[in-house]
Amino acid sequence: MEFVFLLGSYSDIQALNALPLNLPPNSEIYGDFAYTDYTAEDILYEENQIKLMVMQKKIIATRCPLSQYIKQHIRHYIETVFSQITLRFPKSIYAVTFQGFLLKIQTFIWGYTLNKAFIN
Repeated sequence: MEFVFLLGSYSDIQALNALPLNLPPNSEIYGDFAYTDYTAEDILYEENQIKLMVMQKKIIATRCPLSQYIKQHIRHYIETVFSQITLRFPKSIYAVTFQGFLLKIQTFIWGYTLNKAFIN
């Protein structure tokens, strides 16, 4: 699992480029239409053998039924992970420094990851 904290003004593709992407060859990264950047897609594949699987709603509807079901299932999962993480947040997060705030957010993300690993 990899994540990066960026300002809201950064685009999704800038966030993708900020990740270290320490993934094994032939891995797949799933994203929505905001990741449609063919140059980035080519670089990921050429340098790391990583496939960027972009799932646009319009394109999903034109695929075969099995492919459509799989992609919609994955797309739904992508869209709900953040809300599942934030459910674990307390009503307020007290931190003295920005680094302390980021550390607390990271613990919620790792808590979500551990929870998924041991419960599922």
